Amino acid sequence: MRRHDRHTGRTPDDEAVPFALVAPAAGGPRLTAVNDAARAYGIVPGKNLADARAILPALRLRAAEPERDARALEALAAACSRYTPKVMLDGPADLVLDITGCAHLFGGEAGLAAALATHLHQQGLTVRTAVASRQAEAWARARFGTDRPLAELPVRALRIDEGIAAGLIRLGLRRIGDLQRLPRETVRRRFGRATIDRLEALFGEMAEPFVALREQPRFAATIGWAEPIGRTGDIEAATADLAVRLCGELGHACAGARRLELLLFRVDGMLIRLPLRLARPVCAPDHLTRLFAMQLDGLDIGFGIERIRLEVIEAAAFVPAQADLRVDLGAGPGAAAPDEAGLTKLIDQLRIRLGRAAVTRLEPVASHLPERAQRHVDPVSAAVPGSASKGARPGPVTGCPRPLRLLARPRPIGASTGSGEGPPLRLDGRSILEVHGPERIEPEWWRPENVAARDYWRVVDERGLCTWVFREGTPEDAGESGRTSRSCWHVHGTFQ
Repeated sequence: MRRHDRHTGRTPDDEAVPFALVAPAAGGPRLTAVNDAARAYGIVPGKNLADARAILPALRLRAAEPERDARALEALAAACSRYTPKVMLDGPADLVLDITGCAHLFGGEAGLAAALATHLHQQGLTVRTAVASRQAEAWARARFGTDRPLAELPVRALRIDEGIAAGLIRLGLRRIGDLQRLPRETVRRRFGRATIDRLEALFGEMAEPFVALREQPRFAATIGWAEPIGRTGDIEAATADLAVRLCGELGHACAGARRLELLLFRVDGMLIRLPLRLARPVCAPDHLTRLFAMQLDGLDIGFGIERIRLEVIEAAAFVPAQADLRVDLGAGPGAAAPDEAGLTKLIDQLRIRLGRAAVTRLEPVASHLPERAQRHVDPVSAAVPGSASKGARPGPVTGCPRPLRLLARPRPIGASTGSGEGPPLRLDGRSILEVHGPERIEPEWWRPENVAARDYWRVVDERGLCTWVFREGTPEDAGESGRTSRSCWHVHGTFQ
Protein backbone atom coordinates (compact mmCIF):
# COMPACT_ATOMS: atom_id res chain seq x y z
CA MET A 1 0.00 0.00 0.00
CA ARG A 2 2.86 2.37 0.79
CA ARG A 3 4.49 1.63 -2.59
CA HIS A 4 1.18 2.29 -4.34
CA ASP A 5 0.82 5.58 -2.47
CA ARG A 6 4.26 6.68 -3.62
CA HIS A 7 3.66 5.67 -7.23
CA THR A 8 0.33 7.51 -7.37
CA GLY A 9 1.68 10.68 -5.74
CA ARG A 10 -0.14 10.22 -2.45
CA THR A 11 1.78 11.01 0.76
CA PRO A 12 2.41 7.69 2.58
CA ASP A 13 1.55 7.30 6.24
CA ASP A 14 4.25 8.31 8.72
CA GLU A 15 6.34 5.20 9.49
CA ALA A 16 6.69 6.38 13.11
CA VAL A 17 2.92 6.04 13.61
CA PRO A 18 1.79 2.53 14.72
CA PHE A 19 -0.14 1.06 11.82
CA ALA A 20 -1.76 -2.30 11.02
CA LEU A 21 -3.96 -4.06 8.48
CA VAL A 22 -7.06 -5.87 9.72
CA ALA A 23 -9.26 -8.57 8.17
CA PRO A 24 -12.37 -10.50 9.29
CA ALA A 25 -11.67 -13.86 10.93
CA ALA A 26 -13.32 -16.48 13.11
CA GLY A 27 -13.66 -15.09 16.61
CA GLY A 28 -13.45 -11.48 15.45
CA PRO A 29 -11.23 -9.30 13.26
CA ARG A 30 -7.50 -9.98 13.41
CA LEU A 31 -4.39 -8.11 12.32
CA THR A 32 -2.71 -9.41 9.17
CA ALA A 33 0.28 -7.05 8.99
CA VAL A 34 1.89 -4.41 11.23
CA ASN A 35 4.69 -1.88 10.87
CA ASP A 36 7.77 -1.60 13.08
CA ALA A 37 6.21 1.14 15.19
CA ALA A 38 3.33 -1.17 16.14
CA ARG A 39 5.68 -4.10 16.84
CA ALA A 40 7.45 -1.94 19.43
CA TYR A 41 4.25 -2.11 21.51
CA GLY A 42 4.04 -5.92 21.26
CA ILE A 43 1.43 -5.87 18.48
CA VAL A 44 2.06 -8.68 15.98
CA PRO A 45 0.17 -10.19 13.02
CA GLY A 46 -2.54 -12.62 14.10
CA LYS A 47 -3.48 -10.68 17.22
CA ASN A 48 -7.15 -10.06 17.86
CA LEU A 49 -8.20 -6.49 17.05
CA ALA A 50 -9.81 -5.99 20.44
CA ASP A 51 -6.58 -6.99 22.21
CA ALA A 52 -4.52 -4.72 19.96
CA ARG A 53 -6.88 -1.81 20.70
CA ALA A 54 -6.54 -2.48 24.40
CA ILE A 55 -2.74 -2.27 24.13
CA LEU A 56 -2.72 0.77 21.87
CA PRO A 57 -6.00 2.67 21.39
CA ALA A 58 -4.32 5.05 18.91
CA LEU A 59 -3.39 2.23 16.51
CA ARG A 60 -4.17 3.27 12.93
CA LEU A 61 -5.96 0.67 10.83
CA ARG A 62 -6.70 -0.08 7.20
CA ALA A 63 -8.61 -2.99 5.73
CA ALA A 64 -6.43 -5.78 4.33
CA GLU A 65 -6.81 -6.52 0.61
CA PRO A 66 -5.58 -10.08 0.02
CA GLU A 67 -6.54 -10.04 -3.67
CA ARG A 68 -4.37 -6.99 -4.26
CA ASP A 69 -1.61 -8.66 -2.26
CA ALA A 70 -1.78 -11.68 -4.57
CA ARG A 71 -1.63 -9.51 -7.70
CA ALA A 72 1.27 -7.51 -6.28
CA LEU A 73 3.18 -10.71 -5.46
CA GLU A 74 2.60 -12.04 -8.96
CA ALA A 75 3.87 -8.76 -10.45
CA LEU A 76 6.89 -8.97 -8.17
CA ALA A 77 7.56 -12.53 -9.33
CA ALA A 78 7.44 -11.40 -12.96
CA ALA A 79 9.89 -8.58 -12.15
CA CYS A 80 12.27 -11.12 -10.56
CA SER A 81 12.65 -12.76 -13.97
CA ARG A 82 15.58 -10.36 -14.43
CA TYR A 83 17.55 -12.78 -12.24
CA THR A 84 16.23 -16.09 -13.59
CA PRO A 85 13.42 -17.12 -15.96
CA LYS A 86 12.20 -19.70 -13.41
CA VAL A 87 10.19 -18.04 -10.64
CA MET A 88 7.48 -19.73 -8.58
CA LEU A 89 4.83 -18.35 -6.24
CA ASP A 90 4.84 -20.19 -2.92
CA GLY A 91 2.11 -19.14 -0.54
CA PRO A 92 0.89 -15.60 0.14
CA ALA A 93 4.32 -14.04 0.78
CA ASP A 94 7.02 -16.29 -0.71
CA LEU A 95 8.88 -16.42 -3.99
CA VAL A 96 11.10 -19.33 -5.04
CA LEU A 97 13.74 -18.72 -7.71
CA ASP A 98 15.58 -21.52 -9.47
CA ILE A 99 18.97 -19.88 -10.08
CA THR A 100 20.64 -22.90 -11.66
CA GLY A 101 22.97 -21.61 -14.38
CA CYS A 102 22.23 -17.95 -13.56
CA ALA A 103 24.28 -17.20 -10.43
CA HIS A 104 27.57 -16.64 -12.30
CA LEU A 105 26.02 -13.63 -14.04
CA PHE A 106 25.84 -11.86 -10.67
CA GLY A 107 29.13 -12.98 -9.18
CA GLY A 108 27.91 -16.22 -7.63
CA GLU A 109 25.01 -17.29 -5.43
CA ALA A 110 25.82 -14.81 -2.66
CA GLY A 111 26.11 -11.99 -5.18
CA LEU A 112 22.75 -12.82 -6.75
CA ALA A 113 21.02 -13.02 -3.34
CA ALA A 114 22.57 -9.69 -2.30
CA ALA A 115 21.56 -8.00 -5.56
CA LEU A 116 18.00 -9.29 -5.24
CA ALA A 117 17.69 -8.21 -1.60
CA THR A 118 19.10 -4.74 -2.36
CA HIS A 119 16.74 -4.33 -5.29
CA LEU A 120 13.68 -5.22 -3.18
CA HIS A 121 14.82 -3.08 -0.24
CA GLN A 122 15.05 -0.10 -2.57
CA GLN A 123 11.38 -0.63 -3.38
CA GLY A 124 10.47 -0.34 0.30
CA LEU A 125 10.00 -4.08 0.86
CA THR A 126 11.20 -6.04 3.87
CA VAL A 127 12.64 -9.35 2.67
CA ARG A 128 14.56 -12.34 3.95
CA THR A 129 16.56 -14.37 1.47
CA ALA A 130 18.41 -17.67 1.60
CA VAL A 131 20.15 -19.81 -1.01
CA ALA A 132 20.03 -23.60 -0.73
CA SER A 133 20.04 -26.65 -2.97
CA ARG A 134 16.50 -27.62 -1.89
CA GLN A 135 13.29 -25.61 -1.62
CA ALA A 136 12.46 -26.83 1.90
CA GLU A 137 15.93 -25.89 3.16
CA ALA A 138 15.78 -22.44 1.53
CA TRP A 139 12.38 -21.84 3.18
CA ALA A 140 13.71 -22.89 6.59
CA ARG A 141 16.91 -20.86 6.40
CA ALA A 142 15.13 -17.73 5.18
CA ARG A 143 13.09 -17.76 8.40
CA PHE A 144 15.27 -19.37 11.05
CA GLY A 145 18.87 -18.59 10.12
CA THR A 146 21.33 -19.31 7.35
CA ASP A 147 24.37 -20.23 9.43
CA ARG A 148 22.94 -22.83 11.80
CA PRO A 149 23.04 -26.57 10.99
CA LEU A 150 19.68 -27.98 9.92
CA ALA A 151 19.49 -30.18 13.01
CA GLU A 152 19.70 -27.06 15.22
CA LEU A 153 16.71 -25.34 13.59
CA PRO A 154 13.35 -25.37 15.44
CA VAL A 155 10.71 -27.88 14.39
CA ARG A 156 8.63 -25.04 12.92
CA ALA A 157 11.31 -24.84 10.22
CA LEU A 158 9.80 -28.05 8.83
CA ARG A 159 6.83 -25.97 7.64
CA ILE A 160 4.34 -28.24 9.38
CA ASP A 161 0.92 -27.49 10.83
CA GLU A 162 1.06 -25.20 13.85
CA GLY A 163 -0.92 -27.68 15.96
CA ILE A 164 1.55 -30.48 15.20
CA ALA A 165 4.49 -28.17 15.94
CA ALA A 166 2.97 -27.23 19.31
CA GLY A 167 2.47 -30.93 20.11
CA LEU A 168 6.12 -31.72 19.33
CA ILE A 169 7.30 -28.87 21.53
CA ARG A 170 5.14 -30.07 24.44
CA LEU A 171 6.88 -33.46 24.18
CA GLY A 172 10.28 -31.79 24.32
CA LEU A 173 11.02 -32.22 20.62
CA ARG A 174 11.98 -28.61 20.03
CA ARG A 175 14.62 -29.02 17.32
CA ILE A 176 14.73 -30.91 14.05
CA GLY A 177 17.60 -33.01 15.38
CA ASP A 178 15.36 -34.23 18.25
CA LEU A 179 12.82 -35.45 15.73
CA GLN A 180 15.49 -37.08 13.54
CA ARG A 181 16.60 -39.36 16.34
CA LEU A 182 13.15 -40.95 16.62
CA PRO A 183 12.15 -43.93 14.45
CA ARG A 184 10.31 -42.73 11.33
CA GLU A 185 7.43 -45.14 11.89
CA THR A 186 6.86 -43.76 15.39
CA VAL A 187 6.76 -40.22 14.08
CA ARG A 188 4.38 -41.23 11.30
CA ARG A 189 1.91 -42.94 13.68
CA ARG A 190 1.99 -40.10 16.20
CA PHE A 191 2.22 -37.02 13.99
CA GLY A 192 1.11 -38.14 10.53
CA ARG A 193 2.73 -38.81 7.18
CA ALA A 194 2.94 -35.08 6.38
CA THR A 195 5.58 -34.60 9.10
CA ILE A 196 7.73 -37.37 7.60
CA ASP A 197 7.30 -35.86 4.11
CA ARG A 198 8.50 -32.46 5.32
CA LEU A 199 11.46 -34.03 7.07
CA GLU A 200 12.46 -35.96 3.93
CA ALA A 201 12.03 -32.84 1.76
CA LEU A 202 14.28 -30.85 4.06
CA PHE A 203 17.14 -33.35 3.79
CA GLY A 204 16.70 -34.07 0.09
CA GLU A 205 15.20 -37.55 0.44
CA MET A 206 12.06 -36.46 -1.45
CA ALA A 207 11.84 -34.01 -4.34
CA GLU A 208 9.42 -31.09 -4.17
CA PRO A 209 7.58 -29.97 -7.33
CA PHE A 210 8.66 -26.68 -8.88
CA VAL A 211 5.95 -25.04 -10.98
CA ALA A 212 7.29 -21.88 -12.59
CA LEU A 213 5.01 -18.90 -13.00
CA ARG A 214 5.66 -19.04 -16.73
CA GLU A 215 7.32 -21.50 -19.04
CA GLN A 216 10.96 -20.83 -19.73
CA PRO A 217 11.27 -19.40 -23.26
CA ARG A 218 13.40 -21.29 -25.74
CA PHE A 219 14.43 -18.11 -27.54
CA ALA A 220 15.22 -14.98 -25.55
CA ALA A 221 17.67 -12.08 -25.50
CA THR A 222 18.44 -9.59 -22.73
CA ILE A 223 20.29 -6.31 -22.45
CA GLY A 224 20.95 -4.15 -19.39
CA TRP A 225 22.73 -0.94 -18.39
CA ALA A 226 24.51 0.38 -15.33
CA GLU A 227 22.54 3.63 -15.74
CA PRO A 228 18.87 3.56 -16.79
CA ILE A 229 17.69 4.86 -20.16
CA GLY A 230 14.65 7.06 -20.62
CA ARG A 231 14.41 8.13 -24.26
CA THR A 232 12.04 6.31 -26.58
CA GLY A 233 14.71 6.28 -29.26
CA ASP A 234 17.13 4.48 -26.94
CA ILE A 235 14.52 1.86 -26.09
CA GLU A 236 13.77 1.36 -29.78
CA ALA A 237 17.48 0.99 -30.59
CA ALA A 238 17.89 -1.60 -27.81
CA THR A 239 14.84 -3.45 -29.10
CA ALA A 240 16.33 -3.51 -32.59
CA ASP A 241 19.54 -5.00 -31.21
CA LEU A 242 17.60 -7.68 -29.32
CA ALA A 243 15.51 -8.47 -32.41
CA VAL A 244 18.66 -9.02 -34.49
CA ARG A 245 20.11 -11.36 -31.88
CA LEU A 246 16.82 -13.21 -31.44
CA CYS A 247 16.19 -13.64 -35.16
CA GLY A 248 19.70 -15.02 -35.50
CA GLU A 249 18.84 -17.77 -33.03
CA LEU A 250 15.51 -18.38 -34.76
CA GLY A 251 17.20 -18.60 -38.15
CA HIS A 252 19.65 -21.25 -36.95
CA ALA A 253 16.68 -23.28 -35.68
CA CYS A 254 14.65 -22.74 -38.90
CA ALA A 255 11.88 -21.24 -36.77
CA GLY A 256 9.82 -18.07 -36.80
CA ALA A 257 8.13 -16.16 -34.00
CA ARG A 258 4.33 -16.20 -33.75
CA ARG A 259 4.01 -14.60 -30.29
CA LEU A 260 6.59 -12.45 -28.55
CA GLU A 261 6.81 -10.33 -25.43
CA LEU A 262 9.04 -7.35 -24.75
CA LEU A 263 9.77 -6.94 -21.03
CA LEU A 264 10.86 -3.51 -19.82
CA PHE A 265 12.26 -3.53 -16.27
CA ARG A 266 11.86 -0.13 -14.66
CA VAL A 267 14.22 1.23 -12.01
CA ASP A 268 11.44 1.25 -9.41
CA GLY A 269 10.93 -2.51 -9.81
CA MET A 270 7.82 -2.30 -11.99
CA LEU A 271 7.63 -4.49 -15.08
CA ILE A 272 6.10 -3.35 -18.37
CA ARG A 273 4.94 -6.12 -20.73
CA LEU A 274 4.44 -5.43 -24.44
CA PRO A 275 2.88 -8.51 -26.10
CA LEU A 276 2.92 -9.06 -29.85
CA ARG A 277 0.95 -11.57 -31.95
CA LEU A 278 1.93 -12.10 -35.56
CA ALA A 279 -0.16 -13.31 -38.46
CA ARG A 280 2.53 -15.73 -39.59
CA PRO A 281 5.89 -16.96 -38.30
CA VAL A 282 8.34 -14.09 -38.66
CA CYS A 283 12.13 -14.01 -38.60
CA ALA A 284 12.65 -10.39 -39.71
CA PRO A 285 14.23 -8.08 -37.09
CA ASP A 286 13.23 -4.85 -38.88
CA HIS A 287 9.59 -5.89 -38.95
CA LEU A 288 9.59 -6.84 -35.26
CA THR A 289 11.31 -3.59 -34.31
CA ARG A 290 8.71 -1.50 -36.15
CA LEU A 291 5.82 -3.34 -34.51
CA PHE A 292 7.23 -2.90 -31.00
CA ALA A 293 8.09 0.75 -31.73
CA MET A 294 4.41 1.40 -32.46
CA GLN A 295 3.62 0.39 -28.87
CA LEU A 296 6.18 2.69 -27.24
CA ASP A 297 4.21 5.91 -27.78
CA GLY A 298 2.92 7.28 -24.48
CA LEU A 299 4.53 4.50 -22.45
CA ASP A 300 5.06 5.31 -18.75
CA ILE A 301 8.69 4.38 -18.10
CA GLY A 302 8.88 6.06 -14.69
CA PHE A 303 12.46 7.00 -13.76
CA GLY A 304 13.94 4.90 -16.54
CA ILE A 305 14.50 1.40 -17.88
CA GLU A 306 17.49 -0.56 -16.59
CA ARG A 307 16.92 -3.86 -18.39
CA ILE A 308 15.08 -5.09 -21.51
CA ARG A 309 14.28 -8.68 -22.39
CA LEU A 310 12.74 -9.99 -25.62
CA GLU A 311 11.18 -13.45 -25.45
CA VAL A 312 9.52 -15.72 -27.98
CA ILE A 313 6.38 -17.13 -26.37
CA GLU A 314 5.34 -19.22 -29.38
CA ALA A 315 7.49 -20.29 -32.31
CA ALA A 316 6.69 -22.26 -35.45
CA ALA A 317 8.56 -23.81 -38.33
CA PHE A 318 9.77 -21.16 -40.75
CA VAL A 319 10.92 -21.89 -44.30
CA PRO A 320 13.03 -19.02 -45.67
CA ALA A 321 11.81 -17.72 -49.03
CA GLN A 322 13.80 -16.08 -51.80
CA ALA A 323 12.68 -12.45 -51.79
CA ASP A 324 14.71 -10.88 -54.62
CA LEU A 325 13.48 -13.06 -57.51
CA ARG A 326 9.97 -14.40 -57.88
CA VAL A 327 8.53 -15.76 -61.12
CA ASP A 328 4.93 -16.82 -61.72
CA LEU A 329 4.95 -19.01 -64.85
CA GLY A 330 1.17 -19.08 -64.97
CA ALA A 331 0.69 -15.33 -64.94
CA GLY A 332 0.17 -13.29 -68.06
CA PRO A 333 2.82 -11.01 -69.55
CA GLY A 334 3.62 -8.10 -67.25
CA ALA A 335 1.58 -9.49 -64.35
CA ALA A 336 3.08 -8.69 -60.93
CA ALA A 337 3.50 -11.44 -58.34
CA PRO A 338 1.48 -10.87 -55.19
CA ASP A 339 3.56 -9.45 -52.34
CA GLU A 340 2.43 -11.90 -49.66
CA ALA A 341 5.15 -10.84 -47.20
CA GLY A 342 4.13 -7.19 -47.56
CA LEU A 343 0.50 -8.07 -46.92
CA THR A 344 1.46 -9.93 -43.75
CA LYS A 345 3.43 -6.94 -42.50
CA LEU A 346 0.50 -4.62 -43.22
CA ILE A 347 -1.88 -6.89 -41.32
CA ASP A 348 0.43 -6.97 -38.29
CA GLN A 349 0.68 -3.16 -38.27
CA LEU A 350 -3.09 -2.72 -38.58
CA ARG A 351 -3.63 -5.11 -35.68
CA ILE A 352 -1.27 -3.11 -33.49
CA ARG A 353 -3.18 0.11 -34.27
CA LEU A 354 -6.75 -1.18 -34.45
CA GLY A 355 -6.76 -4.32 -32.33
CA ARG A 356 -6.60 -7.98 -33.28
CA ALA A 357 -10.37 -8.38 -33.74
CA ALA A 358 -10.57 -5.45 -36.19
CA VAL A 359 -8.63 -7.16 -39.00
CA THR A 360 -10.23 -10.34 -40.31
CA ARG A 361 -11.08 -12.11 -43.54
CA LEU A 362 -14.45 -13.46 -44.69
CA GLU A 363 -14.47 -17.17 -45.45
CA PRO A 364 -17.33 -19.04 -47.17
CA VAL A 365 -19.38 -21.39 -44.97
CA ALA A 366 -21.65 -24.23 -46.03
CA SER A 367 -25.02 -22.52 -45.56
CA HIS A 368 -27.92 -21.46 -47.80
CA LEU A 369 -28.83 -18.57 -45.50
CA PRO A 370 -26.93 -15.36 -46.35
CA GLU A 371 -26.30 -14.48 -42.69
CA ARG A 372 -24.57 -17.84 -42.24
CA ALA A 373 -22.76 -18.03 -45.58
CA GLN A 374 -19.57 -16.37 -44.30
CA ARG A 375 -17.54 -16.14 -41.12
CA HIS A 376 -14.67 -14.00 -39.84
CA VAL A 377 -11.31 -15.80 -39.71
CA ASP A 378 -7.64 -14.91 -39.42
CA PRO A 379 -6.78 -12.89 -42.53
CA VAL A 380 -3.86 -15.10 -43.56
CA SER A 381 -5.01 -18.47 -42.26
CA ALA A 382 -5.52 -21.38 -44.63
CA ALA A 383 -9.08 -22.08 -45.77
CA VAL A 384 -10.84 -24.92 -43.98
CA PRO A 385 -11.30 -27.86 -46.35
CA GLY A 386 -14.92 -28.24 -47.38
CA SER A 387 -15.96 -24.91 -45.86
CA ALA A 388 -17.85 -23.89 -49.00
CA SER A 389 -19.55 -27.25 -49.57
CA LYS A 390 -23.20 -28.22 -49.23
CA GLY A 391 -24.53 -25.38 -51.34
CA ALA A 392 -22.83 -22.33 -49.82
CA ARG A 393 -23.15 -19.43 -52.24
CA PRO A 394 -20.87 -16.61 -51.11
CA GLY A 395 -20.81 -14.70 -54.40
CA PRO A 396 -23.43 -12.89 -56.52
CA VAL A 397 -26.34 -14.88 -57.95
CA THR A 398 -27.35 -14.42 -61.57
CA GLY A 399 -30.56 -12.39 -61.91
CA CYS A 400 -30.57 -11.19 -58.29
CA PRO A 401 -27.11 -10.09 -57.11
CA ARG A 402 -26.30 -10.18 -53.42
CA PRO A 403 -25.62 -6.88 -51.62
CA LEU A 404 -22.15 -6.15 -50.30
CA ARG A 405 -23.56 -4.98 -46.98
CA LEU A 406 -25.86 -7.20 -44.92
CA LEU A 407 -27.63 -6.24 -41.73
CA ALA A 408 -26.47 -8.08 -38.64
CA ARG A 409 -29.99 -9.49 -38.36
CA PRO A 410 -32.88 -9.25 -40.87
CA ARG A 411 -35.17 -6.37 -39.83
CA PRO A 412 -38.95 -6.95 -40.00
CA ILE A 413 -40.81 -4.55 -42.30
CA GLY A 414 -44.43 -4.02 -43.32
CA ALA A 415 -45.21 -4.80 -46.97
CA SER A 416 -48.13 -5.20 -49.37
CA THR A 417 -48.28 -7.10 -52.66
CA GLY A 418 -50.65 -7.24 -55.56
CA SER A 419 -50.95 -11.01 -55.24
CA GLY A 420 -49.75 -13.71 -52.90
CA GLU A 421 -46.91 -14.69 -55.26
CA GLY A 422 -45.95 -11.22 -56.51
CA PRO A 423 -43.21 -8.83 -55.44
CA PRO A 424 -43.81 -6.13 -52.82
CA LEU A 425 -45.56 -2.98 -54.07
CA ARG A 426 -45.13 -0.92 -50.93
CA LEU A 427 -42.69 -1.16 -48.01
CA ASP A 428 -43.62 0.67 -44.81
CA GLY A 429 -45.92 2.93 -46.87
CA ARG A 430 -43.30 3.79 -49.52
CA SER A 431 -44.00 2.96 -53.17
CA ILE A 432 -41.70 0.59 -55.02
CA LEU A 433 -40.40 1.96 -58.34
CA GLU A 434 -38.20 -0.94 -59.45
CA VAL A 435 -38.07 -4.60 -58.49
CA HIS A 436 -35.87 -7.58 -59.50
CA GLY A 437 -36.32 -11.21 -58.52
CA PRO A 438 -37.34 -13.42 -56.94
CA GLU A 439 -34.55 -15.71 -55.72
CA ARG A 440 -35.83 -18.70 -53.75
CA ILE A 441 -33.66 -19.98 -50.84
CA GLU A 442 -34.87 -23.24 -49.41
CA PRO A 443 -34.38 -24.34 -45.79
CA GLU A 444 -31.20 -26.20 -44.91
CA TRP A 445 -32.34 -29.79 -44.63
CA TRP A 446 -29.23 -30.88 -42.67
CA ARG A 447 -29.93 -28.49 -39.76
CA PRO A 448 -32.34 -29.47 -36.96
CA GLU A 449 -34.08 -26.09 -36.63
CA ASN A 450 -37.23 -25.44 -38.67
CA VAL A 451 -36.62 -22.42 -40.95
CA ALA A 452 -39.12 -21.40 -43.61
CA ALA A 453 -38.25 -20.88 -47.26
CA ARG A 454 -37.41 -17.34 -48.39
CA ASP A 455 -38.09 -15.38 -51.61
CA TYR A 456 -35.56 -12.52 -52.05
CA TRP A 457 -36.16 -9.33 -54.11
CA ARG A 458 -33.98 -6.35 -54.98
CA VAL A 459 -36.21 -3.28 -54.85
CA VAL A 460 -35.80 0.49 -55.34
CA ASP A 461 -38.29 2.67 -53.47
CA GLU A 462 -39.55 6.20 -54.20
CA ARG A 463 -36.61 7.73 -52.31
CA GLY A 464 -34.08 5.88 -54.50
CA LEU A 465 -33.00 3.50 -51.75
CA CYS A 466 -32.01 0.08 -53.14
CA THR A 467 -32.58 -2.70 -50.60
CA TRP A 468 -32.62 -6.49 -50.48
CA VAL A 469 -35.85 -7.83 -48.96
CA PHE A 470 -37.33 -11.26 -48.56
CA ARG A 471 -40.65 -12.86 -47.80
CA GLU A 472 -40.42 -15.69 -45.29
CA GLY A 473 -42.73 -18.63 -45.89
CA THR A 474 -44.65 -19.82 -48.96
CA PRO A 475 -46.76 -17.39 -51.02
CA GLU A 476 -49.97 -19.06 -49.77
CA ASP A 477 -49.21 -17.60 -46.34
CA ALA A 478 -49.99 -14.09 -47.66
CA GLY A 479 -53.66 -14.81 -48.17
CA GLU A 480 -56.09 -13.45 -50.78
CA SER A 481 -55.65 -9.79 -49.79
CA GLY A 482 -51.97 -9.81 -50.70
CA ARG A 483 -51.06 -8.17 -47.39
CA THR A 484 -48.61 -9.90 -45.11
CA SER A 485 -47.84 -9.29 -41.46
CA ARG A 486 -44.69 -7.51 -40.28
CA SER A 487 -43.22 -10.83 -39.19
CA CYS A 488 -43.21 -12.20 -42.78
CA TRP A 489 -41.31 -9.52 -44.74
CA HIS A 490 -37.75 -8.49 -43.79
CA VAL A 491 -35.02 -6.16 -44.99
CA HIS A 492 -31.71 -8.02 -45.14
CA GLY A 493 -29.24 -5.68 -46.85
CA THR A 494 -28.59 -2.53 -48.88
CA PHE A 495 -26.80 -1.94 -52.20
CA GLN A 496 -25.52 1.58 -51.40
